[in-house]
Amino acid sequence: MVRNQENLDQAIRLRERGFTLAEIAKVCNVSKSTISKWLAGNVVSADVTAQNKRRAGQANIKRLQLINKARSTEREKKYAEAVKEAEVSYKHYCKDPLFVAGLMLYIGEGDNTDRAKIKIANSRTSVHRIFIDFMVQYMGIERSKFRFWVLLYPDLSEESCMKHWSKALKLPYIQFYKNQVIPGKSKKRTLQFGVGNTIIVSTVLKHKLNRWIELAETNIK
Repeated sequence: MVRNQENLDQAIRLRERGFTLAEIAKVCNVSKSTISKWLAGNVVSADVTAQNKRRAGQANIKRLQLINKARSTEREKKYAEAVKEAEVSYKHYCKDPLFVAGLMLYIGEGDNTDRAKIKIANSRTSVHRIFIDFMVQYMGIERSKFRFWVLLYPDLSEESCMKHWSKALKLPYIQFYKNQVIPGKSKKRTLQFGVGNTIIVSTVLKHKLNRWIELAETNIK
C-alpha cells in the first residue's frame, strides 16, 4: 500500500496519544512494520516508545509483586498448617522413645540458623541413624530424600570415610554432597571418620520440627 500524507498524519497523531505501533497499524489498515517505517526517526514516536517501555516495565513489576505476594501468602498458610499439625501430633508422639530421642538430638546437635534446612552434625554414626529413623517415622521422609556430606581432616582418607558412613547409615554415594576438607595439617589426633552432616531441605518441615522442640522444651520446664 502506498503511503499518503493523510495516513501518515493520522499515524503521527495516534502515536502522540500513546497508541502502540500494532494499534496504529490496525487503524490505518497496514502492517506493523509499515507503521514502524513511517515513524522511523520521528522524535515523538521515539519518546512514546520509551514511555511505553517504562509503563510495561512498571506493569511487570506490579504483576511480579502481586504474584510474589500470593505465593508468600500461600507459603505462610502452609507453615501455619505445619505448626498446627505439629501441636496435634505432639500429643500422640511425646511419650515415644524414638520421638523424644530425635528431638533431644536436634536440640543438642541441630542447626537452627537456616530457616529451610534441617541439618544435624556429629561424628557418631549412631546419632545420625537415630535422627534419620526419627525423620522417616514421624515426618514421613523417604530415605532417598536425605543428603549427606562429611567434614574431613587432612590426614583422613575420603574414600574410607565415605565407605564407613555409607555402610553405617545405609545411604548410597549418590546421596552424598561434595565433602569438605579442613585446610592445613593438624598436629592433634583427629576423628577417625570425620564429622557427618545429615540434611533435609524443607521450610515446612523445619517449622514443624521447631514447634515440636518448643513444646518439648516447655514440658521439660
